[in-house]
Amino acid sequence: MSVSHLRAMLITAGFGTRLAPLTDLLPKPAVPVANRPTAWFSLDHLARAGITDVVLNTHHLAQALETSLRAVAPRSQQLRFVFEPEILGTGGGVKNAWQPRPGETFLVMNGKLVFAPDLEAAYALHTSSAAFASMIVKEVDASDPTGVVLIDAQGRVRGLPGHAAAESGGLRRCMYTGVSLLSEGVHARLPDNGCLIREGYARWLAAGENVRAFVEPSRFRDVGMSHWHYLEANLALASGAERWPEITPVSGSLIDATAQLGASVALQSCVIGAGAQIAPSAQLTRCVVWPGARAEGTHQDSVFLPGGRSVRVQAR
Repeated sequence: MSVSHLRAMLITAGFGTRLAPLTDLLPKPAVPVANRPTAWFSLDHLARAGITDVVLNTHHLAQALETSLRAVAPRSQQLRFVFEPEILGTGGGVKNAWQPRPGETFLVMNGKLVFAPDLEAAYALHTSSAAFASMIVKEVDASDPTGVVLIDAQGRVRGLPGHAAAESGGLRRCMYTGVSLLSEGVHARLPDNGCLIREGYARWLAAGENVRAFVEPSRFRDVGMSHWHYLEANLALASGAERWPEITPVSGSLIDATAQLGASVALQSCVIGAGAQIAPSAQLTRCVVWPGARAEGTHQDSVFLPGGRSVRVQAR
């Protein structure tokens, strides 16, 4: 079922604390992954589905985010940015940015993901089940602490933080991916300030609303969870372990054509940004060098930032 008529929102407001000091320079949705702002992946996926009307909320380094994304957004898309002087939370942010139209379904996606869910299939489930709200989820192991969404065999959500399932037997344990389909009636019942899960979904469940979950099989990466998650997303795209249209690694690395590589440089599984400088005889393994940054010497599992700063990424 086509989703090309839907309007969408990217949640891109936040403090960026988990990725500091990277986010001292750029907001989390703008930090470069495979030499593109992180939120570009969500915008690109929406554009490939035919979705052209996208609103984004902003807070930390708001102008830098808008500048970064306008420069790379697919030509077909019209972006609108809504600044939050104070963070409103995921639920409050959606309510503030969304101006609902009669009978519409609104698509919400987090702007810090490398994730390409089947939006058409999720929308078909949402529509056929006459859902009040639907979330896209990933099934996880029973021991995984992110598995806070409990669903039954028909895809109906039965348990969430703040709304425990009456019984857990036979329920699938899943994690919420940050992607939702919301009916028009949701808007009035979103919190002015608060979490989409705790002050939204959990309360709708308690009120007996029809809340559904679409289980997505494809790989999910949340770039903003930690430095390790950020580095791994870059390296997966550089190695080809993670595939994305328009991204073509060469010999296990992604090197911008304007990067300057000195003599006798050895690179293994690296992402090198525009205008970056790699000093002669440098040996870099599993490294990300931001646009305009410089790297020299021998390093592994590191992120190099402009201004001579770098971050050594610890194992997960």
